[in-house]
Amino acid sequence: MSRSRIGLLVVAIAVLASIPVALASGATSPSPSVSTAPATSPSGSGATLNGSVNPNGQQSNYAFQWGPTDGYGHETPLTPAGSGTATLAESTALTELSPGTTYHFRIIAISAGGTSVGTDRTFTTTGTAPAPSPPPSAATGGATNVEQTAATANGTINPGGHPTTYYFEYGPTSDYGFETSAQNGGSGTGAQAVSALLAGLSPGTTYHFRLVALSGGATTLGGGQTFTTSAGGSPSYVGFLGREGFVSPGRIIGVEAGCFGGNEPCTGHVTMTHNGILIGQEDFNIAPNSGGFQNMEITRQGYRMLSRNQVFRLLGVRVTVTSTNGQKTSQVMHLARWVWH
Repeated sequence: MSRSRIGLLVVAIAVLASIPVALASGATSPSPSVSTAPATSPSGSGATLNGSVNPNGQQSNYAFQWGPTDGYGHETPLTPAGSGTATLAESTALTELSPGTTYHFRIIAISAGGTSVGTDRTFTTTGTAPAPSPPPSAATGGATNVEQTAATANGTINPGGHPTTYYFEYGPTSDYGFETSAQNGGSGTGAQAVSALLAGLSPGTTYHFRLVALSGGATTLGGGQTFTTSAGGSPSYVGFLGREGFVSPGRIIGVEAGCFGGNEPCTGHVTMTHNGILIGQEDFNIAPNSGGFQNMEITRQGYRMLSRNQVFRLLGVRVTVTSTNGQKTSQVMHLARWVWH
C-alpha cells in the first residue's frame, strides 16, 4: 500500500476516533403531566377528543388512544407538545366512526422522563348503530431478531372472511405509546402469520408489544408480550475504505474495510466475486472506529482466471461484507494486481 493510501487511512481513523460519544448522565427527568377532558362535537361519524399536557420542561409528544373498549386499539399520530412548563390544551378530531356507538379514549404523553396516561373517558356518536361484524382473531407471538435497537414482532390473525387490517402496538410499558403502520391482512378464513419490524429502540431496554386486528367496527387485541433489547453501546457498521482492492502473485487478495459509528467491533465475512465466480472469502473482526486490509486466499478458479488476465486492472469485481448482525454492504471495485511472472 502506498504512503498516500496509508496516510489517508490514518487520517480517516483519527477523525473517527475524535467523534465524541454521549454518556448517560443518570439523572432522572420528570415525566409529562396529562389530563383527559370530555369529548366535544359528537356526530354520526366523528367527534373531537380533548385533553391537556404539561411537558414539565422535557421535549414531549402526545397522542390520543381510542376504540370501542378500554383496550382502545387505535392511536392518533404522536404530536409534539414542546418542552415548556405550562399546561397546554390539546385536541384531535376523529372521523369515519360508526353511528350510535360508544367509544373510549384517553390522552397519553411521552418524554425522556417516561410515559404518562390520562384517565379513561367515553363518548357516543349520534344515529343508529350498525349491525356488528364478527371480530377477527389475533394472537401475539414472540419477538425475533432482537438486537440493540430493533426487533421483529410476530403474531397470527384470522380475518374470518372479512377485510381486516392489523398493526402492532409497542413501548417501554404496557401502555405502549407507539404503533407500526397498519397492514392489509386480507379477508381469508384461515390463520396467517404476520410480523413487523420495530426500529429505533434503546439498548438494554424491556419493551411491551401486542398485535391488533381491525375488521369493520370490530377490534381484537392480542395478548401482551415482552422482549429486552441487547445491551451495549452504539451499534457499529462496516463500510469500505476506497474503491480499490489488490491481488498479489502470492495468491492473496484483499480490500480495505472499516468499522464505523459505534463502540462495538464489527464481525462477519467478506466475499469477492467476478462474473458470478467466487474469487475468495474470509471472516473478519474489525475493532470499532478502525479499519484496514481484509486479506484472503484466491480460490483455484479465481487464480486460473486472474493468471490468464494480462491487464493491470480487473474491472467488475463485487465485494460484499456481511456482518453477524445481518447488515450487508456491497460494492463494485477495481482490483489492482501485480504483473504475473
